[in-house]
Amino acid sequence: MLNFLKIIIFLLLFIIQISFISALSAPFFNINIIIVGLVIILILSGLEKSLAWALAAGILLDMHSFYFYGLNTISLFTALIIANLALTKFFTNRSVYSYILLTIISLALFDFIKMGLVFLLNFFTKNIFYQEVFSLNYLASLGYKLLFGTVIIFGSFYFMNYYSRKMKSFFLMPKNEKNIHKKI
Repeated sequence: MLNFLKIIIFLLLFIIQISFISALSAPFFNINIIIVGLVIILILSGLEKSLAWALAAGILLDMHSFYFYGLNTISLFTALIIANLALTKFFTNRSVYSYILLTIISLALFDFIKMGLVFLLNFFTKNIFYQEVFSLNYLASLGYKLLFGTVIIFGSFYFMNYYSRKMKSFFLMPKNEKNIHKKI
C-alpha cells in the first residue's frame, strides 16, 4: 500500500510539473519539482531508490520533450550520481545549507548536462542552436530555477524536519534523546 501511495504521489508531481507549472507565467514556469523531489528522495532513501525514481521520471519527461529520447534520463542520472557524491563526501552534516547547496548543484548539473548534450547534437548535425545555450535569457531562467529550487527545498526541509526523524542530526541532540534513538 505504501509503494502504491509513493507511485501516486510521484505521478501527481509529474502531472503538476507538466500540465500546471509549465503553463505558468514568465518566471514561475522555471520551477522544477521533479529534480527537487529526486534530491529529497536521494537525501532520505539513498542513491539506489533515487535512481529508480529518476529512471521513471526521465522516461516520462522524455515522452513530453521535443529533444532526443533519453536526454532527460541521462541528465537526471548524471546529476543524481554527482549529487550523491557531493552528499557523501562533502555535505556530511544534516543542515539546511547543505541541502540547499545539494539542490543547487543538482538543478545546475541537470540543466548544464541537458543543454550541453543538445548543443553537441546540434553542433554535429550542423543546426544553429548555440545562441540559445549562451544567451542571457538562458542564464536568467537558470537563476530562477535555482531560486525556486532553493525556496522549495528550504520549506520542505523544515516540514520534513518537523515530521521525520531522518532529517535530524543526532550529534546535536541532548543525551537522553540520543539514547531513545539507539533503542529504536
